[in-house]
Order: sequence, then structure tokens, then C-alpha cells
Amino acid sequence: MYDGPLDDVAINARTKSGRLLTGRKLANSPVTRACLESGRRLAERELFGLVHEKHKHRYRPLGTLTQENIATGAELIFEEARADDRIARALFGTPPSRKKDRTKPSVAALKDRWPVLALYLGDLVRYALRERYSLTDGMLDEATRAELRETTNFSDAVDKVAYADMKIVHADETSARFQYLVTGLADFHEQIREALSGVYKHSFLYWRGVYAEILKARGVSLRPGITLDELTMMLTGMAQGLGLRHIGATDGKVIDHHNRRSVLGKASQILIAGAVDPGDGREVADVVDELMAVRVPPDEDRRKPRPLRSWLGRLRRGRS
Repeated sequence: MYDGPLDDVAINARTKSGRLLTGRKLANSPVTRACLESGRRLAERELFGLVHEKHKHRYRPLGTLTQENIATGAELIFEEARADDRIARALFGTPPSRKKDRTKPSVAALKDRWPVLALYLGDLVRYALRERYSLTDGMLDEATRAELRETTNFSDAVDKVAYADMKIVHADETSARFQYLVTGLADFHEQIREALSGVYKHSFLYWRGVYAEILKARGVSLRPGITLDELTMMLTGMAQGLGLRHIGATDGKVIDHHNRRSVLGKASQILIAGAVDPGDGREVADVVDELMAVRVPPDEDRRKPRPLRSWLGRLRRGRS
């Protein structure tokens, strides 16, 4: 259970509860944390197919996230805190002080923080995906960044980072599955869309900085017509798309754990090979047109020899 500050997670509880003077305290209260953890657990059960049989015939995504279910789950978390020090510390601080907030979870307490369920869903998305930030930030240590900047075997370094990225950030853990699920709902839910945009922006800015650092260190530039923002979007988009395929297609073979390789590593190298300017200053479209030009043999070579042509050929060879 997450025990960090919720100021930038429970944004709606903090700013839209109608209690602006106590918003920060409300966002970090035990009840708020328990309600968000309850929603995360309900979503996790759905994602791993643990929805009760009687609900499956009328299942819809996140359909179990009702105010009653959320409040009931939060009550259970309060009960767990009596026997679990880790949960008690997350809810009531270190050392746990149950006097911190005497309010108990209930539907009324839930509505006090989120007047409508749509506002709760926005904060839940941020809460459930909060680890995506830390996973991204912790991806590359300084030794790995130095290897990307300096090693002569750059392709191996790319393979190593791509494998780690797929294994850690885009593999089939709960947060990845949850992200893909709510992405499909984003068009219909403004709160979800806003919460997701923060996750994507964080990932984009992190990797953009990494790519800029590598290009500068290696003294190379991108082909005309390709910007660093576009390259970053393409590379991060490939990672997200391959992560989705890895989860959804059992025979996808996106990740090769035995050889510690992934399709993302190969795809990244192909994209880099096309995007980096080797010094000719040409746009990528010109290079592609040249590479894919149809190579048709001359008409002479395609015609079958006729008897007269064959006789003339033998005659010329005999004279020489």
C-alpha cells in the first residue's frame, strides 16, 4: 500500500471537495488513502479476472467501482491496519496514530471528498499509476546512461535498456494493465484523460532528456524534418504498443527473457538508423524512395534470345 504524500495524486479531493482551506489535509487523510487503495484493489481484481461469477454476464470495465463497494473496501483496509503495521503506518503515520483522523470510511465520507464518482476516478487513475513515475525515473542509473553515451557497442546498450524497459515498465503487472484499460476509456471520461496525460507527459519528458543527452554526447544530429520531440514520441509509443501486445497476445514473443532481448530493442535500432543523419543531410523520405525504387532489369536482358540473335552472337564470337 502506497504510503507517500497524496498532494499530487488526490488532486480532485484537494481542490474540488469544496473545502479548499483543508484540502491538503483532506487529500492525505487516512480515509482518502483507504478509499483510493480500495478502488485500486477492486480494479486489480477485475484486471486479473477475479470478478464474482454472478456479475460476469453483465460485466463492464470498472463496473465494480461503485460508491458502496469502495466504502466497504476502505472499511476492510481500516480493519487490516489493526493487525498489519505496514498498512497502519501508511494510514496513520509513523508511529501510527489513530487519533490523526477520527473519521471512518463510509459512502458519506467518500462523497465528502469526491462529490461525484467521476472526480474519484480521476484521482484513482493517478493513484493506481503513481508507480509508473517512479519506475520511469529509476530506469537508468548513471552507469547505464554513461554506457549509452560512450560505449562503442551502442546496439547492445540499446538492447539492454529496451529489455529492462519492457520487463519493468511495460510488462504485465497491475499498473500496466490498468493504464491500458483506462486509456480505452479516456475518450469518454475527461477526468481519466487528464490523469493519463500527466503520466504520458512525465514519461515523454524523461526520455526526451535521455535522447537529447545521447545525441549530444555522440555528436550526431537527426535528419532534416525529424525533431527530437517526434523521435521521443515514436520511441515511447513503440514501447507502449509492444507492451500492450505482450499482455494481449500470448504468442507475441515481444520479450525474450532467455537472451534478455526484446522486439523493442530491434525496433529502436531500426528507427535510430533511419532517423540519425550520417552526414548526407537528406530527408528520410528521400532515402526511403531511393531504397525502395523498383529495380527492373533492362528490356534487353528480359527478352528471350531469338534464333537470329543467337546466330549473330555466335558469328561475332567466331570472328573475334
